[in-house]
Amino acid sequence: MTAPSLPALPAPPATLVADAAVLSRYGEVLVQAMAPRAAGAGAYEDDPRSGLVEALSRLALALQAGNPVRLRRQTSWWGRLLGRDVERQADADVLQAQCGVLLLNAQAHARRLGAVVEAGTHAAAADLHDAQALERWAEAGTALAAGLPIDAQRTLQQRVVHLRTLASLKRVQAGQTQLLQAQDAALLDRFQRIAEVLVPAWQQAIRASGTRTQARQNEQAAQLLGQIRAEVAAAQARLP
Repeated sequence: MTAPSLPALPAPPATLVADAAVLSRYGEVLVQAMAPRAAGAGAYEDDPRSGLVEALSRLALALQAGNPVRLRRQTSWWGRLLGRDVERQADADVLQAQCGVLLLNAQAHARRLGAVVEAGTHAAAADLHDAQALERWAEAGTALAAGLPIDAQRTLQQRVVHLRTLASLKRVQAGQTQLLQAQDAALLDRFQRIAEVLVPAWQQAIRASGTRTQARQNEQAAQLLGQIRAEVAAAQARLP
């Protein structure tokens, strides 16, 4: 992934005049230059994270359709008493014929989540870029204040504090974005392992009944299915 190209922001002035109206707007040109990018940050109507996890959960259930004993074990005693194990088996039977569609659906959610991660990379870089510019203006304002009258210094200092506060908020926002990116990247890694490694291996084990004993086939398929379920459970745990 290439680093995002960020536009140059206005540089702080080399000198200042002791004019209250001018000093009270110190840094305003910088904040205005950042506003269009902040307003244009990417927004999504739904959450591809939960969509991907739900698609993987349905896929994992579909793969268990041929093992009613395992499905029964996954249902609590109270759930079995209420017939939920039967409902779960029926759901699995319906989904089994849709495995290919379920996998394609999961892949679509994964592509959208990948776009979210890429947009987050740009957003975090822009926030850090803004923070650095705000800090430069704050430092320049502090240095320029030394040559101004006391009243002018106070006015300018208020603006400097404001710019430093904005810079801190930008850094916090960038950190939050990067943390969410790391979680999303981990979810995508789990999807890739399920879709590209575990599911094909499980399918191969199921088809291998003619080349190995049924017991070995069932054991390997069960192990792979257990790994798929573990990956899905770990993905579910990452949702807020």
